[in-house]
Amino acid sequence: MNNKSLIFANLIPDETQSGMGAWSYTVLLPQLITIVITTFIIMMLSIGYYKRLKKLGPTDVPGGLVLFAEMSIKWVEQQVVELMGPKYKSLTIYVMYLLLYIGIGNLMSVVGFESVATAYTVPLSMGLVTFIGIYYFGIKYHKIVFFKKYIVNPLELLTQFVPLISISFRLFGNILGGSIIMALFSSLMGFIWGQIPYIGPVDLLSGVTLPFLSLYFDVFDGIIQAYIFAILTISYWALEIKEENNKGSEERVVAVKRKPLSKKELKIAQKA
Repeated sequence: MNNKSLIFANLIPDETQSGMGAWSYTVLLPQLITIVITTFIIMMLSIGYYKRLKKLGPTDVPGGLVLFAEMSIKWVEQQVVELMGPKYKSLTIYVMYLLLYIGIGNLMSVVGFESVATAYTVPLSMGLVTFIGIYYFGIKYHKIVFFKKYIVNPLELLTQFVPLISISFRLFGNILGGSIIMALFSSLMGFIWGQIPYIGPVDLLSGVTLPFLSLYFDVFDGIIQAYIFAILTISYWALEIKEENNKGSEERVVAVKRKPLSKKELKIAQKA
């Protein structure tokens, strides 16, 4: 498969076919392999953490994988509590899943596999969970008032999909963009190396330069995008909760202001 095919194989369906038949299973096969391997790695890490944690006694000091896992869980839990409150501490599990799944799925490109996020179906499916969560917390805290904005301003019906498009395309675009830049740069280095006579078939230019690009696009960008996706998810949900809390605070302030004056306060006010 040439470079052009490598870049666009996951985006363009087979023109000779129609309907769903155009999307051959081979189009998404690289991402499916990465999803299976990513799931297997997460399972092995979870089982390893559970087994080592089970062996620890009450006075034993955790180390290695257990210590790293507990520090990571505590840090994620702190982010969830700060944004959504102690009541939703249990969502730490889902945020950990997002960080591990997206992070490890993106890091798989370092060892030659296709990143999970280069197929839009993956960011879209996770974005749909975030989108449904917005409705869940909106209806839970605002009840029927949540839909009032659509009646007052029907244009809100169009903007309601902005979080879904934004969060899914952000992940998809960043990871796919990095893959395209890597493929183009690899082709350029191969072309330049091919113009040098009497050197040999081994492309040393790509061997020297690509690891640095991979360190940024595959490692740094892959982990950062996992963090951004997870933080945006709980931020969207927290926004619906805090709007209700702020509304409740304003109502309490108004209630305090409307509290009738006592006799002593009334006399002082009359004298003034």
